[in-house]
Amino acid sequence: MWDAIKSMKKEGLLSLATFASVFSSYVTADRVQEAIMTFEVMGQYGCARDTVALNSLMSAICLDGKTVKAKEFLYVVRDMIRPDADTYAILLEGWEGEGDVISSRQTFTQMVGDIGWDTKNVPAYDSFLTTLLKAPNGMLEVLRFLDAMREMGCYPGLKFFKAALEECVRTADGRSVRLLWEAMMRIDGLRPDTQMYNSVIALHSYLNESDVAKGLMDDMVFNGVFPDSQTYNVLLKFFIKRKKYREASPVFTEMVKNEFVPDHANCSSAVKMYLDHGDTYMAIKVWKCMIESHESDLDETGNLLVLGLRDVNRLPEAVKYAEDMIDRGIKLNSSTLSKLKQSLAKVGKNYIYDELLRKWKTR
Repeated sequence: MWDAIKSMKKEGLLSLATFASVFSSYVTADRVQEAIMTFEVMGQYGCARDTVALNSLMSAICLDGKTVKAKEFLYVVRDMIRPDADTYAILLEGWEGEGDVISSRQTFTQMVGDIGWDTKNVPAYDSFLTTLLKAPNGMLEVLRFLDAMREMGCYPGLKFFKAALEECVRTADGRSVRLLWEAMMRIDGLRPDTQMYNSVIALHSYLNESDVAKGLMDDMVFNGVFPDSQTYNVLLKFFIKRKKYREASPVFTEMVKNEFVPDHANCSSAVKMYLDHGDTYMAIKVWKCMIESHESDLDETGNLLVLGLRDVNRLPEAVKYAEDMIDRGIKLNSSTLSKLKQSLAKVGKNYIYDELLRKWKTR
């Protein structure tokens, strides 16, 4: 390798990229000291030992999980080569990767004391706050630092907010998620994506805060973000679970209108919910969507629909959907047929049952 470097020097082909490759090769081979020695002799090969070169070396060391050695070397050279915002960002990313909360605090304090607050240093703030999330009571500390940063006009980016919101969802921390969301929405040019909306909507649904969850979905479009299948399914599942059939109906209608498909479990649960509340119109509407979108595991819900229609004296429709299910190869239970037979006999229409039975037997 060094023979190649010497040849490249003669041809005037050496650059910082060459030495960045050497740094990475040594560090990957667990020979950090030789990577450092390479940095020290760069000047002899016509490459400056400046802050950019230092950051290249620091990055190679930290990316390999050896951030302690990078920090130790920085202490040695900092009086000769002044670190910049990128230097500290690299260190903080290293501590983040290693989950070292204590070292991250120390580096952050040193960074602020050395170069001050820099509104452009978003990667450093991202890594520092994300690392703090791993500490005991980390969210409380994160919120305090977030306030301090805001006072200095400095903010983290989406990387941190995504990690923080995921932590709130994991711990069902409704208070913190509201504070984080409000802080994020106040930052110019920073807007949550669909995945972040989905996580927060799911949390508010879990906490039985349906108005907040629905309000978030309504806000998405105003922020240039659009609901996806998961958004609708999360909200629909919540309304079904809480038996809020009136609230579920517009969500289902909007979902289908926007060409998203309710998942199988939501369809099945929705049919049952609407039948339980006597809303056969919506039960049939969901069933039609279900058979168009899902090809298997339709038997249980289909039988439920037929019996539900029969029980509310919608016998002609019960027969209609029973025939359709047989034609589609959906298994109609013998008990369902037996109950249809009883109802048809009462109105003197045994011949309809006989035809239904004939079709059933030939399938």
